[in-house]
Amino acid sequence: MTGPPSPGAAGGRRQHRVVAAVWLVLAVAYGVFFTFPIFFVALLDEFRWSRALTAGALSMSTLLQGLLAPVAGIVVDRVGPRRVILAGVGLLGASAILAATIRTPWEFYVYTGVLGAMGIVAMGWVPMGVLLSHWVTERRGRMVGLAFSGMGAGIFVISPLSQWLIDHLGWRAASLALGLAVLVVLLPTAWFGTRDPVASAAEGTDGTRRSRAVDHTAARRAREATLAGALRARAFWALFAAYLLTPLAVFPVFTHQVAFAVDLGFPRLLVASIFGLMGLMSSLGRPLFGVAADRFGGAVSATVSFGCTAAGALTLIATEAWPHAGWLVAYAVLFGLGFGARGPIITAIATELFGGRRFGVIYGVLNVSNGVGAAIGPWFGGAVHDLLGSYRLVFLSSVFFSALGSACFWLARRRTP
Repeated sequence: MTGPPSPGAAGGRRQHRVVAAVWLVLAVAYGVFFTFPIFFVALLDEFRWSRALTAGALSMSTLLQGLLAPVAGIVVDRVGPRRVILAGVGLLGASAILAATIRTPWEFYVYTGVLGAMGIVAMGWVPMGVLLSHWVTERRGRMVGLAFSGMGAGIFVISPLSQWLIDHLGWRAASLALGLAVLVVLLPTAWFGTRDPVASAAEGTDGTRRSRAVDHTAARRAREATLAGALRARAFWALFAAYLLTPLAVFPVFTHQVAFAVDLGFPRLLVASIFGLMGLMSSLGRPLFGVAADRFGGAVSATVSFGCTAAGALTLIATEAWPHAGWLVAYAVLFGLGFGARGPIITAIATELFGGRRFGVIYGVLNVSNGVGAAIGPWFGGAVHDLLGSYRLVFLSSVFFSALGSACFWLARRRTP
């Protein structure tokens, strides 16, 4: 006859439930948010706005996300991740529902650029990073990568679904349906699944006891970590630069990939499906590179992932020269493996170096650079196309920024004293 589960087993199950809830929230939230490249084509068809103006809504959104990240960190440190995540669900759902009513650019910018940004930052890297930093004490690269792989899975499912809805119901009904789905799926998931570490400590769960039992040196560093101390560390600024350069390598390509393929004459549903494949590959890439980071170090893992990003961008140049769906599939595999892989690596490194009671604000400040880079990227891609009539320079710039971003991870290797 077996006895009750041991505290260790109970704590492990609680950790797994939290990771699963984070996975699902990120899958739906980022799956909906990253339908932008698909709706981008539909909006261009209806309104005939310039590509720079249309893509600028995503630039505004990502810039605002970066600016709000430290605020989110402060709020999370004070009230816990759960309340912030629940607020984000409401904001993102409202953003997609209201986007179904837009008629002018300013409405598009307000609903997508402002409300969408507030929603996604409240469910994104900062609150989830803080939540996982408390629950996950071992094999951080692997577990964080697994949790954040939900983003790619959401893209894989929701991207072709969005194109199907647009084809059959129109883009307005598609946006409305996605907004309602966010509310229906994520409100109960966030309510029951994203338990705050403080609340769990009050219940005496093993999860927090294991957190207290972490290596004494790491625990001492975590207790002493402050924003002022982080700002004096070379590793912090290396990660800050890596977070800036990563979206400069990714977002100009990501935002315009669907429009690029449609311009070449590929069917839209095929393009959306290949775009979804890219998301699926990112779901594999995040935990894969997380495991690699645990085993070989974050610098090695990030460098290989940047190589995938650069190779994917080069396949799009090949697609322009020899339009064939095989090149798009190669792009989806290569670019998808690297897509989002650096975020979990940065989260794991930052947790190890600066984790503790002030990790929310420290991690939020790190995310400012990510928002700035992601803001420049979509607008840059559209502006280049408006000026040159081609995305070739955009794809080449992705290779350049990938090389610079890789170098930053090597600078961040050494621990702070």
